[in-house]
Amino acid sequence: MPRETIDYYSAGLPGVDHDRSLQAREAQAIDLLLPALRARDDGSLLDVGCGSGVFLEALDGHAELSSRGWALSGVDFSPDALAAGAHLPYDLSRCNLDEGIPRHSGTLDVVTMGEVIEHILDPDGLLAECWRVLKPGGHLLVTTPNVQAWYNRLFFLAGIQPVFVETSTRSTTIGAGALKRLKKSETPVGHVRLFNRTALRDILESQGFNVLRVVSAPFAALPGPMQAIETRLIRRTTLGSILVVLARKAAVRHP
Repeated sequence: MPRETIDYYSAGLPGVDHDRSLQAREAQAIDLLLPALRARDDGSLLDVGCGSGVFLEALDGHAELSSRGWALSGVDFSPDALAAGAHLPYDLSRCNLDEGIPRHSGTLDVVTMGEVIEHILDPDGLLAECWRVLKPGGHLLVTTPNVQAWYNRLFFLAGIQPVFVETSTRSTTIGAGALKRLKKSETPVGHVRLFNRTALRDILESQGFNVLRVVSAPFAALPGPMQAIETRLIRRTTLGSILVVLARKAAVRHP
């Protein structure tokens, strides 16, 4: 039975914190973006799934960017998240990404999407929209959970549902096996598409993007001992928790 798009990030849900600090994946994203942004005096950047604007604020905090003429804006589905960022000096507006990105074709220099593509039923369509709104040679930055993170490979062998995979819209304990006691207080956040590095590269290239760099970032919710292990393994992009990808719009997209 068809359902309306769910706002998984409303203020009423447990564990949702719109007043948060910058996460490791976002710091990695900024590191990848800075060279492209420094190369020009001005431009337009849209953060798709901007939430309360934390990423835009952190990006704008770099003196070499804030002193230039970059126009920063964002779109998000959650009214609560947008309300939390209403005090920021950016153009933040609401949209349903299933209906497209509300920007004219070829008008943006950079599009960023942090932890968004895994929530979208039609990721191909969303990437096609990113290609449409970007100028020729424009950059796209994507972060998303890695379904083949090192611990997920072990969980799969043990018959435990991998982290980030959500079979139920009501409980994260479904399929969690021995991890149920750790997940009993968690709420699903709407993951419907999961990627490994190969799949993410493939889908980007299929929608007209040339992948420039792929790095991985740690997952802050991991217990301390697992974070220590990940610190050693994260140099292997295929094993890290979060994939961070910088791509450039190719001249032609073959649908």
